[in-house]
Amino acid sequence: FGARRVARKAAVDRGPMRESRVRLLHPTTTAPTASAGPDSLGWVVVVENGISFGFDITRVMFCSGNVTERMRMGRHNMAIDETVVDLYCGVGYYTLPLLVHGRARRVHACEWNPNSIAALRANLQLAGVQDRCEVHEGDNRTSSAGLVDLADRVLLGLLPSSVAGWPLAARALKPSGGVIHVHENVVDKDLSQWVTETVKLFGDLLQDKKLTVTASHLEKVKSYAPHVLHVVLDLDCR
Repeated sequence: FGARRVARKAAVDRGPMRESRVRLLHPTTTAPTASAGPDSLGWVVVVENGISFGFDITRVMFCSGNVTERMRMGRHNMAIDETVVDLYCGVGYYTLPLLVHGRARRVHACEWNPNSIAALRANLQLAGVQDRCEVHEGDNRTSSAGLVDLADRVLLGLLPSSVAGWPLAARALKPSGGVIHVHENVVDKDLSQWVTETVKLFGDLLQDKKLTVTASHLEKVKSYAPHVLHVVLDLDCR
């Protein structure tokens, strides 16, 4: 068929970095490249909504099922001075749409997987938005320590649960308030209860900032498993 590369598909690793387990069958090599960037054998590019997402398919997971949410983030019209904190940015899944189409003034992108970071930096460069994005490498529990009281918008794009990042999101949000996008896998029959509990928990986390938290939108992104939905809850905190 004239194919240059052939790979064997595999389930995503269940570890905390959710790394790809795809394996190249052709061409074969016994000495994998040290780089996970554009010069790696497994480098592929997915183009969505005018944005190129490059990554090494043998090292980094890319979920095509989240395309509607990536596009939704790009439809947010950022205020001219809006600052965003993306606590789980990966290769730029939501960071890039916010910068390219949303035209956010600045995005603080947190990521701990070095393979994803290599792809993120390449993607920012290719999109020409690297000057508006600061990459914070490492575990966001430490790398985000300086991200306090500065965000108009915070993204919590981690599955199956982003709950570990909730206090970090509350800390990052401006005292004047903003929007928090909470990703979670939720059993369909428990959605209403989860929304209520999440609003209450963020209300408690933001009590010191005297912000009132309301659920402004619930986006059903995709079916993750039987009766389990990947959802994004938009919280308006004012």
